[in-house]
Amino acid sequence: MRALVSVALVFALGSCTGEISGAGTCPPAPGTNSQTERVRLGLAPTCAGCHSTGDTGYFASATAFDSLLVRDARLISPGKPDQSELIALLEGRRANSSQKQMPLSGDPFSKLDADGKTSIHLDEIRAWISSLEVPGVSGKADPGVSAAHRLDATFVEFGLRDLLGLTEADFYREISDYGLPNLEPFSPDIYDLRSPDRAPGQRNSLGRFTALGGAAAATSAHVDTSISTSFAQTLIPLSQAWCGMAVRKTDNRALFTVATAKTKSTDAALVRAQLADWHLLFLSETPTEADLDDVMNGVFVPLETANQGPEAAWIGACSYFVRHPLFIFY
Repeated sequence: MRALVSVALVFALGSCTGEISGAGTCPPAPGTNSQTERVRLGLAPTCAGCHSTGDTGYFASATAFDSLLVRDARLISPGKPDQSELIALLEGRRANSSQKQMPLSGDPFSKLDADGKTSIHLDEIRAWISSLEVPGVSGKADPGVSAAHRLDATFVEFGLRDLLGLTEADFYREISDYGLPNLEPFSPDIYDLRSPDRAPGQRNSLGRFTALGGAAAATSAHVDTSISTSFAQTLIPLSQAWCGMAVRKTDNRALFTVATAKTKSTDAALVRAQLADWHLLFLSETPTEADLDDVMNGVFVPLETANQGPEAAWIGACSYFVRHPLFIFY
């Protein structure tokens, strides 16, 4: 399990040691192919400004470029540049669409290339597509390479919500929107999350749902489980907001199985018992005393001291587990 987390962190942080794969070398991350990486870095100055977050966040990371662009058959046909939508967009000849070119405004990429205003030539991108093999099909599998997956938006919506002892009723009130049933969040500060394809509708959380990698039919967004900056930037404040709601929720037995939100560090045994339960609940591992020391002394006590009370300490400890690599990755 920890090996999988280590590989995931390699993708996220862009560094690696030879101990991760167990074979003395690091498993290759998407984007390490020199040609693919040159294309990504070459397109970035022209394209990254509009494509760094959400379901079109191709340039959020090497992993996002690989999963959202290289492996999307709607955009790239390996070995066939003239049949690839990416080339049609860059050349400004995409027909029957509101998006006929990239960039959307001004000259298309091909004209910018001809004028010497790009960091990579269109011919190089064509050659790269011509040399691509079918994504996911390669030679013999390497048993020494570990694979890691991260939580998807649907699990965050349902799984995390349930683990924290929250329900849909904690986030929404029922309203009528032009005669149709709808849900309205109690506050914009609660970071509500709901698939826009689910009825009754809730439009306001569309951007948040797709930033976490969720699919949305209305915007043609497809599932993205890459380890991207948009995922981290969305999960961090969401975890803080949801943990705050869960800690403040009256008689939340799903979250507080041993202690309560008012239990202070002066009752160290009770706090540690609750942290041990959370460690098992979120990370599926029985903690060691050293694990509990890390959370108690590194998170709980400093937050309790700084805020003169245990509420912020419990919220911080809860957020610590939600953002822990062993919870995010599997």
